[in-house]
Amino acid sequence: IFLTADRMPQTIGQIIDIHPDLLLLKPYTINSLQRGLNHYLEYREQASKALMYLDDGYCDRAISQVQQQLQAPLSARLRSDLEKLQARLLLQVHQYAEALDIYQRVLQQSDKVLWAQWGKLKCQFLMGNWPNCQESLDAMLDTLLTRDKAFEWLACLSFEQAAYEKTEYYLDHIQDSELSLPATRLKTMTYQKQNRVLESIDLLQKKREYNRSTKERFDEFTFELAEFYLSIAQNSPMNNRKESLTQARKLAGVAARSQGDSLVRQRHDYLLAYSYVLEDQGDKARSLTQREHMQVFNRSSANTLITAARVYGALGNETQALYLLDMAKVKSELGEMPAEQQTLQSRLINAEKESGLAHSRADIFNEQGQQLFVKEAYQQALAAFYHALQLRPSLPAIALNMLQTLLVEQQSSYRSVLLNDLVQQIHHSELSETNQQRFARLQKKYPQINEVLMAATHANAANPVTPP
Repeated sequence: IFLTADRMPQTIGQIIDIHPDLLLLKPYTINSLQRGLNHYLEYREQASKALMYLDDGYCDRAISQVQQQLQAPLSARLRSDLEKLQARLLLQVHQYAEALDIYQRVLQQSDKVLWAQWGKLKCQFLMGNWPNCQESLDAMLDTLLTRDKAFEWLACLSFEQAAYEKTEYYLDHIQDSELSLPATRLKTMTYQKQNRVLESIDLLQKKREYNRSTKERFDEFTFELAEFYLSIAQNSPMNNRKESLTQARKLAGVAARSQGDSLVRQRHDYLLAYSYVLEDQGDKARSLTQREHMQVFNRSSANTLITAARVYGALGNETQALYLLDMAKVKSELGEMPAEQQTLQSRLINAEKESGLAHSRADIFNEQGQQLFVKEAYQQALAAFYHALQLRPSLPAIALNMLQTLLVEQQSSYRSVLLNDLVQQIHHSELSETNQQRFARLQKKYPQINEVLMAATHANAANPVTPP
């Protein structure tokens, strides 16, 4: 149950993100409070068995239980709450199309239901259906309650397509003081991609000042700034890293000062260890990793796991680095907002590449994708192949796997990957005999491949390239 007197659209939007069973806005009357609590108790009674299954890890049983509850006569409000729970459970088990059906059905009855609007959008996002995402978001830009979050989503779509100016354009519509932590991180990364490091530092300094009275948020932005200085050092020559590393260590120390939390100490110490790695002081880094609190990762944040993976990768412990990257990937997918997923996954990809683990990680995700494809879990297979393709974009075998899954799912795109581009890429690649035969079989089964190739041939004939 969430009670608040803050009616700001941004605040209400953030509260809805955490899926409260009941939201009460002050001022409220005794009657409205009583009605709300009575409904809450009735809902908990109806949903109790499904929630118990969920707590025990039996998500499929929870879904079946909710479906059974929905067969009985229910009040409109209780039915709506159970449908909301059902859709969230379906999302959790990657049944995006089924969850999307529920959200669309609710919106057909009333297009103002906020949880259904965001649920529909999240389904489209997770299915990689970005044209529909764009369309849904454009419709939300004129409403105060959804405006800032819609700009944040649009910025994420642009960032992954490397349209950094467009990313900045969308984020500029949100006041700096109202930027969430993930959105702030996304904006600093956008500046960095455009070689505007000073603007990134300035924004993080501003966010620290805005939150100076709230220690937890102040410390979080201080850690962010420390990590940003480490990224500057990482991208600088060895003889030009000293100033950035000094700043990073100082800031990490400020953020961890007077904190008894072992997770905060762990985050600080892995940042410190990574700063030693960047100075080629492996012995100091190794000594830090041997402390007791540095070996417990079940509650560690995705950011800490990524930094730790970088450290272990640099120290030659590839097994531990891969284990931590897997943990970080799982945690990065739990974020409710796309900016959180986008920034963490971008950092994850960079860490995999810079640690020299890109090829082995790509092989792992490609294998996972093949296993999921055999099980007909096509959306999960697409996600695995997409990650593999980001790590090894020129490997035809992965591109073929991605293409085949898109064709089976009858999708023309998945996130930033377009089916037409994949066809062209594979057609112009040097294929092994096995891959040539496989591409030929796909061409025979799916006529649109030849249509894409013919359209490209006609376009080239109409616009021949003249030599200089």
